Amino acid sequence: MKWKDIRDGYPDCWILLEAIEAHSDQKKRVVDKIAVLDKFNNSGEAMTAYRELHKKYPERELYVAHTKNKDLEIEERNRRSII
Repeated sequence: MKWKDIRDGYPDCWILLEAIEAHSDQKKRVVDKIAVLDKFNNSGEAMTAYRELHKKYPERELYVAHTKNKDLEIEERNRRSII
């Protein structure tokens, strides 16, 4: 899926995402293909789910975002600094 499709399908909510296809461009991650893993009403629930899944599968590229954002902007970070 594309971010626009996710925004249309999941209005005004927090989404736990997995990047299926992504690349780096000017210190940002550009996610070309996204899978929605779950949706939440608040950021706390979304981050709890993110942490649990990330602990089990640290190799997966997971993100939490709110669908109010027109663009999915993800700054690259050192893997050690991620929660």
